[in-house]
Amino acid sequence: MNRRAKIRLVSFLTALVVALTAWGTTASVTAARYKRTAEISNQRALMRLCEYLDNIETDLTKASYVNSGVMLATLSGDLHKQATGAKTSLSALSSGETQLSNTYKFLSQVGEYTASLNKKAAAGGEVDAKERETLRTLTEFAASLSDKFGYMNELMQSNFLSFEELKDVIDETEKTSEKQVSYLESVSDTEEAMVDFPSLIYDGPFSDNILSKDSELLKSLDEVPRETAKRNAARLLGADEKSVADDGESDGRIPTYNFICGDFRVSVTKNGGYLLSILSERVGSDEKVSFASALDTATGFLSKCGYDNMKSTYYATENGVCVINFAFQDGNWLCYPDLIKVGVDLTDGKLVSFDASDYIMNHKARTAPEKTVDVQTALSAVAQCLTAKSAALAVIPTDSGGERAAYEITCEDGNGRTVLVYIDAQTGKEADLLILLFTDGGVLTK
Repeated sequence: MNRRAKIRLVSFLTALVVALTAWGTTASVTAARYKRTAEISNQRALMRLCEYLDNIETDLTKASYVNSGVMLATLSGDLHKQATGAKTSLSALSSGETQLSNTYKFLSQVGEYTASLNKKAAAGGEVDAKERETLRTLTEFAASLSDKFGYMNELMQSNFLSFEELKDVIDETEKTSEKQVSYLESVSDTEEAMVDFPSLIYDGPFSDNILSKDSELLKSLDEVPRETAKRNAARLLGADEKSVADDGESDGRIPTYNFICGDFRVSVTKNGGYLLSILSERVGSDEKVSFASALDTATGFLSKCGYDNMKSTYYATENGVCVINFAFQDGNWLCYPDLIKVGVDLTDGKLVSFDASDYIMNHKARTAPEKTVDVQTALSAVAQCLTAKSAALAVIPTDSGGERAAYEITCEDGNGRTVLVYIDAQTGKEADLLILLFTDGGVLTK
C-alpha cells in the first residue's frame, strides 16, 4: 500500500470514528429525550388517575346514602364517566410487565354495579340494606386505591422515584385488587350495558343556558364612569385615590374596570360599580390570627362593600390564608347561588382576596315557592341509613345555571360522618347530597 493510500485510509477511519461518535451522542440524547417524554406521560396519566379515583370514592359514598332513583341515576352516570376516564389513564400506565388488569376490571364492575342499581330503582325498586353495605365496601376499596396511587403520584412528582422503580408498588396494588374483584363478582351478576340519562344531557354543566347567562344583578343597572369606580376601589381598600393606577378593562360575562393598588389588583363592575374581586400575591406564614378574628374582618369588609345579609357557611385555610364562604340570607332561605368568598391573611388579619362573581351573576329578588312540602315530609325522604339532626330552608344551584328551593337536612351516618341531604321543597324528592369534611384547615364539602 503506497503512502497516499495509507493517508486516505487513516482519513477515512478518522472520519468514521467521528461520525460514529456523533451518532452515538445523538442517539444517546434522543434516547434520553424519549425516556423523559415517557416519564412525563406516565406522570400525567398517574395524576389523572388519582383525580378519577378520588371522584369515584366520593360518588360511591354518596350512592350509599341516596334514597331516590333520580339521584342514583345522576351518580351512576357520573360514576360511568369517572370510571371510563380512570380506565383510560390505566391503559396509559399499562405497558411492558406492568399489568393492571385487576384494577381495570374493578373499575368496570363498579360502573356496572351502580348501573344495575339504577336500573332497579328506575323499575320502582329500592336499594336495600345489603346493597348499601356493598356500596360501602366498594367505597372503602376505592379509597384504598386512591390512597395508594396518590402516594405513588407524590413520589413521582417529587422525583423521589422513577416510574420504573414504582412498578413493584403498582404490581403489589394489583394483587390486592384481585380479592376485591372476586368479591364483587360474587355479589352481583351484572350486565354490561349503556344506560340513557337524558336529564344529564339537558341539565349538564355545558348547557347553552349557563354559557349565555347574564348577570341577574347588573343587567338593569347603568354603567358608571371609570373615575367613580376608582374612587370606590380606593375607599374600600382604605387607600389614597392617587395610589390607585388604571389597569385596563375586561369585557367578559361581567365587564369591569381594573386597577392596581400596591400588591392588589382590583376589579369593579362597569354596571353599578360593584366590587367584583381583589387579588393579591401575598401568602401567609405564621397563623397568629384566630378564625373568629378573621371572620370579623371578612364580615366587616362585606358590610363596607354594601353586601348585606351575608351568612358565613364553610371555610378553608391554606398557606396561611383563610378563605371564608358567605351566602345571602333571604329571610328563612339561605341562598347558596349568591356566594362571596373572602380571604384573610392569618399572619396579620388583613384582607388579601375577595370574589363576588357568583353573587353578582345570581343575586336577584326572589319569591318563596307558592307550595312547599312540610319539614316532616322532607325528613321522611332521607335514607334510613342516615339520622337527621336538623333541617333548614335553602336555595341551591342546579348544573344548568338555574336554582331550586330545598330543605337542607344535616344528617349523620353510622360512623359519625356528616352528610347534607337536599330535598326539593316543592316535590319532596332528593335534589342533591354533599359530604361535609372537617379538617384542621376548615370545613369543606364534596
